[in-house]
Parts: sequence; C-alpha cells; structure tokens
Amino acid sequence: MKRYSFKYLFLFAQFFCIKFFTFAQTPILERSISLKVNNVSVSNVLDMIAKQGDFSFSYNSEIIEVNDRIDLTITNKPVREVLSRIFKGTLNYKARGQYLILQKNEQTEKAKTFVLTGYVLDDQSDKPLRKVTVYDRKSLSSSITNQYGFYRIKLYQNQLPIRLTISCPNYEQESILIKSSQNSYQDIRLQPIKRETHFNPPIEDNSIEKMDSYKNLKPKHEESSLILPVSPNAFPDITDESIFPTSPIFDSTLYESRWDMFKKRLGKVLVSRSQRINAQNIKDSLSRNYQFSVLPFLGTNRLLSGSIKNDYSINLLMGYAGGVRKLEVGGLINGIRNDVQGVQLAGLANIAGGTLSGLQSSSLLNIAGHNESGVQLSAGLNTVIKESSGWQIAPINFAHRVLKGGKQIGLINICDSTDTTPIGFLSFVGNGTGYKRLELAIDENETATFTFKTGVKKFYNILALHYNFLRPREIFGLGYGMGRAYELGRAWMFNTDLTANILVEYDDLSPNVAALWKFDMMFEKQIAQNVAITLGPSIKYLIINQYNSANWQAQPFNRIPAFEPLAATEKSSFWIGFQMGIRIRSR
Repeated sequence: MKRYSFKYLFLFAQFFCIKFFTFAQTPILERSISLKVNNVSVSNVLDMIAKQGDFSFSYNSEIIEVNDRIDLTITNKPVREVLSRIFKGTLNYKARGQYLILQKNEQTEKAKTFVLTGYVLDDQSDKPLRKVTVYDRKSLSSSITNQYGFYRIKLYQNQLPIRLTISCPNYEQESILIKSSQNSYQDIRLQPIKRETHFNPPIEDNSIEKMDSYKNLKPKHEESSLILPVSPNAFPDITDESIFPTSPIFDSTLYESRWDMFKKRLGKVLVSRSQRINAQNIKDSLSRNYQFSVLPFLGTNRLLSGSIKNDYSINLLMGYAGGVRKLEVGGLINGIRNDVQGVQLAGLANIAGGTLSGLQSSSLLNIAGHNESGVQLSAGLNTVIKESSGWQIAPINFAHRVLKGGKQIGLINICDSTDTTPIGFLSFVGNGTGYKRLELAIDENETATFTFKTGVKKFYNILALHYNFLRPREIFGLGYGMGRAYELGRAWMFNTDLTANILVEYDDLSPNVAALWKFDMMFEKQIAQNVAITLGPSIKYLIINQYNSANWQAQPFNRIPAFEPLAATEKSSFWIGFQMGIRIRSR
C-alpha cells in the first residue's frame, strides 16, 4: 500500500514540477489569468493578478487610483490584455525578473507618434497567431506578431485617419480604421481562408474491361523521373524565409529546385528576418516612386521593401525591393523579389526573382528567376532559370530554354533547349534540340582523330585531338572548329566541318610545328540507336613553320600526305583526302 502511495506522490510531484517550469518560462505579460470580480478595488485586483501570475507589481501609488472599484470578468487572457482593460492604455508595462513595473504613459501635445498594441487571434479557435504582419500602407510602419500573437506598432498623428492592414498566409486579409491618436489596445481577429474540397465521383461502370483500364493507368509520379517527392513538410509556411517568393509546388527541373535553395540561402544572408516574413505575408501590391537604401534592411522602404515596386531605386551598397518599373542602380548588388521592367545596373550582381523585361548589366552576375525578354550584359555569368526570349551576352550564359527571338552570345552557352542558334566558343544544348557527337576516325595519313561536337544542327562547335602512332616520328595535334549538320532522311545525315589544327612532330632534336586546315564533308549512317558510321572526303591544307629546327636535317612532316598532293612547296601542301569513323550520337 505504501508503495502505491509513493508512486502517486512521485507522479504528482513530477507533474507539478513540469507545470511550474513551463509557467516560469512564459513571460510575465503573456501568462494567462482568469478573474471574476464585482466592485473590487484596483489594488486588490492587482494582488489577485500577481498571485495567479506568480510575480510582483512595482508601481508608484500616485499614478494609480488604487481605491477605485471595478467590475471585471476575464477567462484565460494574458496579463497584458487584463491590464489594458483596467487602465485603458494610460500605463506602460516593463518586466524585470519577477517584477512587472507599471509606469505612467506620458503623452503630450508635442508627441508626433502614438502606439497601438493588441493580439491577433484566429476568429474561430481564439488561438493567437504568430508572424502576422500589421502595417500601414502610407507610412510603411509595420509590426510582426510574436509567438504569443502580440503586436506593437508605432503610428504617426499627422497620418490620421489610418487604415491598418493585417495579413498572413491561410487567413483572409483584414483592415481596421484608426481615428484617435491616443495610445490604445485592440485585439484583431482573422478568418481562416475557406478552401473548397473536390471529391471524385465514384466509378459507376464496374465492368471487367473498365476496371482493367484503370489498373493499366500509370501513377502520375512515374511520368517524369525528375519530379521530386513531396514530403509532409514540403509546403512552406510563414517561417520559410526567402528573399523572394517560393512556390510550394516542386518544379520538374533540377535547376529550379537549386534556384529555390539559392534564394533561401541568399535571403538569409542579405535580408533581415522581418523583411522576409513581411514579404511572404503581404498580399497587396505596394508602390513608391523612388527608394534609397544603404543595405537591404536600411532604406526608405523600411521593413516592407520586399512587397514594394519602385519606379526608381538607388542602392548605395546593396538593395532589396519587390519590383522595379524604370531604373535601379546599385553599388554592389541589386536584389528584386519579383519583376524587373526597366534597367538594372550594378557593380557586382543583379538578381530578379521574377521576370526580366528590360536590361540587366553588371560586372559579374545577372539572374532572372523566371523569364527574360530583355537583354543581359555581364562580364561573368548570365542566368535565366526558365525561358528566355531576349539576348544574353557574357562569357558564360545559361538558360533553361531559349525561345524564338532569344539569343546566346558568349564564350560558353548552356541551355536545355533552344529555338535559335547559340553563338560561342562552346555551346551545350540538352537533348531537346541539342546536337552532340563523340567520334573516333582515321584518315589517309593513318592518323587517329578523336572529336567531340556540341551545339545545334545549324551550328555546332568541334574539339579535336589527333595522334599518329604508326609514323617513325610521332605526331600530336589539337583542333577547334565549327560545323553544320543536314537531315537527309532514313537515318542519314550530312556534315560540313571546318577545323583549324596545330600539329606537333617530335624528332631527335626539338619538335616541329605545323598548322592544318581541314574542311570535311562527311556522310553519317545510323546503325543503332546511338551509334553511326561516317565516311567522306576531306580538303586539307598544311602550313609548315619555316623556323622548324629539323629543316636542315630532314623534311618536317615527311610523307604527309602519303601520296602526291595537288600542290606543294617547302612550306605548304594542299590535297584531298578522306576520313572514316564511328560516332556515338545523342539523337
């Protein structure tokens, strides 16, 4: 019997300790109080509140009419709300350890601002809502509710009357009108957004043929191997803190998932937490003619910058805004959450989270998060995450897809598919419209040539590696060129390739150097899904370096070609040869 008594005593003590610890961790002003008093003095009511909240009041009795009697009925309300109902906004409250200090709210006629406080609650459940934005469209003053749903916003008297907007995801946007400039307390209730639920009608046809047809249907997630699985935590809430807006639906491309990850990481580095939360909460489109900022969190757009479109934007170092309609100039980085319709000029980088329909120019990096129909100029990298119907000019250009009217001009061009012809040293296009060939061939000089071709059929780049291992003197060579492919039908293609090659021949003393120009006209016949054979004539012109050290001993590049050329001198040869090989093809 004693054993059971000790067991229950231990459980009771454990429950009491957990409850006490949890209560002690709650801030004084957020501790819940329940009262029902009738004609009780203020001093006695304060004693009741302090006893229930497990803290002590500290105040000057001269600022409070302690003998005034009040009627009050409160059920599970925070201390802050109880005091606001008693003193009607005439006092300020400050918590210091286990003491709550009550101070007179000194508001004079000279004061230009006043404070509105309160809680934001779910209208159906009375649950406090955290990370809700309360803001004024005119002055751009804003506040974000804390974990207990409490907000405190400073407003300007000369703006009266003021219409405050309250906004957060999954709730209807609300607004309240403030007419008085007195410090006051006001709770705000939000209605959850009602979402329609669609039900699929039951299958009326239960025939064997009908049921078999449903069995043969493939699940949607098998349509593309690139679609990422959706986890229960895949849908972001207001804690998803990105500089720009993130869709909860996963895209089927790896680039966009990496772009979303890049935005989140960049946002956490450059943009304040309050700006990121406000940008996700606010549904309205705010606008200003101009803005000036030193850093993303220090500017005239204040903490609402991620939701504001500006005609003109000047950023001393770095800036962050919802959109640009005409011009943005930045010393280092310009960051736009949504669309750019004008000109972005930056010392290092321009970033547009949405669509670019203007000009981006920087010395390092330009990014358009969605589509681009303007011009990107950069000394480093241009990137369009989705579709580009404009021009990209930089050493490196990347776009998910280049539409008709778009153009990539750069040292290296990369895209998944293109409706136009990229121009550059190397262009890599995906299997959609890309052309890729990996070839091993041999020619009339018994030289093995390993070739890689990349680009599109109308224009591709060629990288070549030559080696002649049957000659007494070994010959190595490197080449670069360009070509075009023509569809002939029935698994036949025809190529015209022009390449410039540097050949190096090793003799007993020092290497001999020559330049070989080749124009190949090759027929390609597909023999398997990704394999083809090639054969065709080749026009070649060899120019021998006149300063070769072997000139006085033996003729450099002797017996190239292996037969009598059409024209030859001591320094050059011109002939028609052939080439045949095998190719691995992309499509």
